[in-house]
Amino acid sequence: MTSLISKFQVSKFQVSKFLVTFAFLLLCATSAFAQQNGSVSGPTAQQTQPSLEQQLAGLKRLEAMLPDSVGPKYQQGMLLLSYVAMHPQDSKAQSYLEEAQRIVGKIEALNPTKATDRSDLATLQGFYYTALIVTNPQQNGPRYYRDALDNFSKALQLNPNNETARELQSKFNEGMNAAK
Repeated sequence: MTSLISKFQVSKFQVSKFLVTFAFLLLCATSAFAQQNGSVSGPTAQQTQPSLEQQLAGLKRLEAMLPDSVGPKYQQGMLLLSYVAMHPQDSKAQSYLEEAQRIVGKIEALNPTKATDRSDLATLQGFYYTALIVTNPQQNGPRYYRDALDNFSKALQLNPNNETARELQSKFNEGMNAAK
């Protein structure tokens, strides 16, 4: 019986990774469902697609359950920075950037040792610089483009399978080439 239990013991990391992945997939599925049902209007559409604040609240609850995990913090940062990248002139963009920077600080304070966690941190940092550039390309582009590229490269060096870093790096390069 003991050997059976030891075969199925799951590390805290595996559980936290599963929970973060599950929460993120749930958020994505909810968002995709709401987008597919674009014909729905009024309060019903609002109810099927959680707001950014609702999604963040869910991730913060997950973070409270897994305070030593990078995943929930990373997902919060990615969510905030995705919003800023898509809505750079929104009145909330600056506060979201500041919150994303605080989240980066929280992850750094964990002092992650696993290459995948450090890769996620570098990805988040690269995306942070990208969001800064998007909010003010003339001023921030020359100042931060190298930081963004270096962090995406670092993320891929730490974890060559980091598809998010690869995708963001590719989109960043496309944007830079289009701006020339």
